[in-house]
Amino acid sequence: METPKVIIKGRVEREEFKIPFRQCTKDMLDQIGVPYCVNSAFSDEPPDFALFFQSYPHEFPKSDLAKLRRENPFAPFFFVLGACCEGMLRTAGPLDSPFYCYAHAWHGKEAEQIRRFLTDQPSLFSLPLTVEQDEIAQWETAANFHLAGTPVLVLTHFGPFGNDSAMNQLLANEQNRLGNVPVFSGQTLPEAFSGKIVADADNSPRQKILETIQRLRRQFADNDFTVYVDSPRIDEKNDYFRAGVTQVLPKIR
Repeated sequence: METPKVIIKGRVEREEFKIPFRQCTKDMLDQIGVPYCVNSAFSDEPPDFALFFQSYPHEFPKSDLAKLRRENPFAPFFFVLGACCEGMLRTAGPLDSPFYCYAHAWHGKEAEQIRRFLTDQPSLFSLPLTVEQDEIAQWETAANFHLAGTPVLVLTHFGPFGNDSAMNQLLANEQNRLGNVPVFSGQTLPEAFSGKIVADADNSPRQKILETIQRLRRQFADNDFTVYVDSPRIDEKNDYFRAGVTQVLPKIR
């Protein structure tokens, strides 16, 4: 992209946003020479990336978000959520974006993903804006393994009743750009693979998922195997471990 522009909204002076705001601006945007404005709008053209520091639910009116979305329907919106937003997906409705993190969980990798997006490199924000939380979580895990120099076999909707769609192709494109090997339901698995396996369990009955895991474990006996499950209970996690996975992670943050 040409020189991108970033818009930042919110009460960035709050203590909980101090580190994320500094890492996104002074430590990142200023370093790469990307212009940004805080709590104002560019008058000449819409931004390429919108960063929101949200202190409480509904702080940003839906009408304002809709207007900004109309100005650039492809610009990612990224929300850094304050303490008063804890559990907001249950209490205040979904955000106008699949991309968010809580301020207390900020690790700095978020600023790096923004930097990669603004410098035309594969990043979290290269994913389609209609991506779901489980797909984001899976992408992040696969990306971390890849950046550590490990090949990754990504199995999306690997359960017996998984689905294929145009979204799968978009996700596959991003995994391919990372150098990973994406395989979706109904596609043929490679005969052999050496690296990490990251799998997204669909909503099939647990026993069917466990049987699929056991079959995959027999085929790929020497690989670390991470599986994403909606909201696994302790007994469910134990079942997955017994079936052969090495890590069980929840899909929903």
